[in-house]
Amino acid sequence: MAEKILNIDFESEMGQSYVDYAMSVITERALPDVRDGLKPVQRRILYSLNSLASSDKPHRKSARIVGDTMGKFHPHGDSSIYEGLVNMAQNWKLPIPLVDGHGNFGAVDGSGAAAMRYTEARISKYTEDVCMKDLSYFKDRFIPNFDGTETEPTFLPFQVPNILVSGSTGIAVGMATNIPTHNLGEVIDATIAYLNNPGISLGELLDIMPGPDFATGGIINASRDDLLGIYETGLGRLKVRGKVEVRDIGYGRKSICVTELPVTMIGGTAKFLDTVAELTRNRELPAVVDIADRGDKNGECLCIDVKKGTSDAEIENIINILYKKAGLEDTYGVNINCINDGKPEVMGLKRILKIYTDFKYDLYNTKYTKLLAEQENVREVKEGLLTAVDCIDLIIEILRGSKKVADARACLIHGDTSNIKFRFKGSEADAKELHFTEKQADAILAMRLQKLIGLEIDQLKKELDEAEKLIKKYSRLLSGKAAMMKQMISDMEAIKAKYAIPRRSVIKDCGEVVVKKAEVVATEVAVLLDRFYYIKVVDAGVYDKNTEQITRDYRFAFKCQNTDRVAVFANNSNMYTIKVLDIIKLQAKKNTNSKSSSSKKPSSQGLIGRLNDKGIQIFEFCNMDGKEDILYMGCVEQFVDKTFLFADKYGFAKRVAGNNFDVTRKSIAASKADEEIIYIGLVDESDFVVARSQEGFYIRVAAAEIPEKGKGAGCIKFMSIADTDNIEEVAVGSIKDSITVGEKEVAFTRIKPVRRGGKGTKLRL
Repeated sequence: MAEKILNIDFESEMGQSYVDYAMSVITERALPDVRDGLKPVQRRILYSLNSLASSDKPHRKSARIVGDTMGKFHPHGDSSIYEGLVNMAQNWKLPIPLVDGHGNFGAVDGSGAAAMRYTEARISKYTEDVCMKDLSYFKDRFIPNFDGTETEPTFLPFQVPNILVSGSTGIAVGMATNIPTHNLGEVIDATIAYLNNPGISLGELLDIMPGPDFATGGIINASRDDLLGIYETGLGRLKVRGKVEVRDIGYGRKSICVTELPVTMIGGTAKFLDTVAELTRNRELPAVVDIADRGDKNGECLCIDVKKGTSDAEIENIINILYKKAGLEDTYGVNINCINDGKPEVMGLKRILKIYTDFKYDLYNTKYTKLLAEQENVREVKEGLLTAVDCIDLIIEILRGSKKVADARACLIHGDTSNIKFRFKGSEADAKELHFTEKQADAILAMRLQKLIGLEIDQLKKELDEAEKLIKKYSRLLSGKAAMMKQMISDMEAIKAKYAIPRRSVIKDCGEVVVKKAEVVATEVAVLLDRFYYIKVVDAGVYDKNTEQITRDYRFAFKCQNTDRVAVFANNSNMYTIKVLDIIKLQAKKNTNSKSSSSKKPSSQGLIGRLNDKGIQIFEFCNMDGKEDILYMGCVEQFVDKTFLFADKYGFAKRVAGNNFDVTRKSIAASKADEEIIYIGLVDESDFVVARSQEGFYIRVAAAEIPEKGKGAGCIKFMSIADTDNIEEVAVGSIKDSITVGEKEVAFTRIKPVRRGGKGTKLRL
C-alpha cells in the first residue's frame, strides 16, 4: 500500500507547534492556579505526600517521594520535582512551609539542599489541616494521570487564598510570574472583609492587609500609592531592604549588623559580602575594618565592623552606601500572573478574592451537599434499625422462614411473604405491612444481635439524634448564601487562631537613599603618560623634584588638581575625558592588590602613586582598541579659555576654542572623522605655525592667519603641497623657538614667513 505524502506549510506548522508548547509550559508547569496557588508539580508532590507521608507518620526519604510523584503523576524528571519539594520546605521562602523537611534542605545564603537520597520529608500539619482535610469530597473532580493508571486532583481545596499566603515565582514562554508572600492572619482578615462586603474598596482592604510579608522579614520601602497601584493592576515594583542594627562590640568599636535580609538577597549573602569588600578596597568604605557572616542557617547576621571613633553620621552614610551599592536595598518586581479557568491572567487583589471566594463557596456547597446526603443516609439507616428492634421477633421469624436472603429482603422492603414460612398465625399479616427502604433492609440483614442490648439501643437513638442535628445544620447552610458565608468565615477564623504568625516585614515609605559623597580635598598632583601609553598620577612635589627626568621619559606630563579632568585627543578624531580621581582610585586598587605595595607605608593621601610605579594602560579609561596614537593630553580646566590648533597631513588646519571640549561626556568627536589629523596643540594668536613636508618644504605662517572654527567644521588650507607630498612635522611657538628635524634643531628664523596657503621653501640642513 502506497504511503500518502502530506504537503504541510513549514512556517505555519512550526508556529502552531510553538504556541502549543508555550501554552503547555504556561498552564502545566510555570504558573500557579489562582484557586489553590499551586503549580502542577507542587500539587502533585503534596498529593503524593498526603498518602505517603502524612504529618502523624515518620518522615519518608525524599527520593521515595520524588519517585512516587514522578512515576504516578509528573513524568518530567526528578530534579524539578525535588526542587519543588525543597522550595516548599524552606522557611526562608515560605512564611508557613507546606512540607515538613528533615535534614539539610539548604540555607538562605544559597547553599543547596543535600541530595534526595539523604533528606526526608512529610506533609506539614498546616497543609494537612488547611488543604487536605476536605479532599475526599472532591474525588469526582479528579482527572486521569498521564498514563491513565491513576487519578489526580486538578486543585487542592485550600481553606485560605494560598496564592497570596505562599506566593509563587516562575518563568514560562513569553511571560513570568512573581507573586510575593503575605501574612496568613492578614490574608484571612482581608478575605473575611471581602465576604462581608464584596463592594469593599481596595484602600480598605489594604488597611487590613497592608502589603507583602516576606519570610526573611526586612523592610518594604513603598508608599501607599505604590501599593495601591500594585494591588489594583497586579503589576508593579517594590523597593525591599534589609534590617540593620548598630551594635557595640566593645573597646569603643561598633558593628553594622544585617539582622534581616531583603527577599532579593536570598542565595546572595556571599555576593553581598564580596561587594562590601570590593567597596572597602576601593576606599568607598574607608571606615570598615572587618566583614563577617556571624549568622546562623537563616542568615543572621552579616556584620560590618567599623573603626574605633567612627561617628554616628559616618555609620549612617555607610548604611546608605550598603543600601545603594551593595544590594542591601533592591527592587522586587511584582507580577501577579496566574492561571484562571485554564488561561493566564494578571490580576489585582479584589479579582483574586472574588475568584477565590466564588471557588470556596462552590467547594463548601459541594462539601455540605455530600455531608447532608451522608447524614440523611445515616438517619435512614438508624431509623430502620430502631424500627427493626421494635419488631425484632417478627424479623427473626421472617429470617428463619426464608430460604434465601433475597426472599427475606423482598419481605422487608415490599411485604412479599410468598416464599416465607411463618411459625405463628398472624405473623404473615404483620409481615405484609413491612415497608423498609433498601438501605434499611440491608442494614437490618447485616445487624448483629448485640444491637438488641439496651445500651446499644440507646446508642442508636443518640446517633439518630446526632444525625438529625447535622441534617438540620447542613440544610440551614445550604438554604442560603449568608449562612454558608458565616460558616466559611468561622472556619477561617479557626485557622487564623491556630496558625497565624506575627508579621515579619515592616512596610514604610523610607524614600530614596541619599549617599553623602566624601568631600575631596583639592590637592595639586601631576599626571604622566609614557611612550607605552601607561598613565599615572604622582604628587606635585615628585614632579617638581624630577622635572628633567619626567620631561625626558614621558610623552605628556602636567600638573593639575586631583579634582580636575584629563582630556585625551587621539588620531581617530575623538577626544576622551578622564577624571583624575578615577585614575587615582584605580591605581590605588592595583597597588593595594600588588605584592610590591603591600609593604609600602601609604602616603597621607593613601592613594597617590610613585614615580617608579608602572601605571595603568590608558585604554582602560578610554574606549579605544589600543592602535590609536595620542596627539595631545592636557587638563580640561586649564585650556577652556585657550585655543587649539588642528592640522592634517594634507596641509589643512583650523583653530578651535578650548571651551568646545569642556564636556561631561566620556567621549566626543573632536573633529571630522575623514580628516587625517596629525597635530593637536595649544596656540596663541601671537604664535607661528611651522610645518615640514616629506619632500623637505618648510613653511612659517602666523597663527592669527588660520581662522577659528567649531570642532565640527572643516579645516582650511595653510600650506600648498604636491599631491605626492604629505605634511610630516608641525610645530607651534614664538619666533625664538625651533622645530626638531631628526637630531637637528631648526630655528623658526631660518624659515621664510609666508601667507597662509603658500608652498614654502626647501632648506639645507
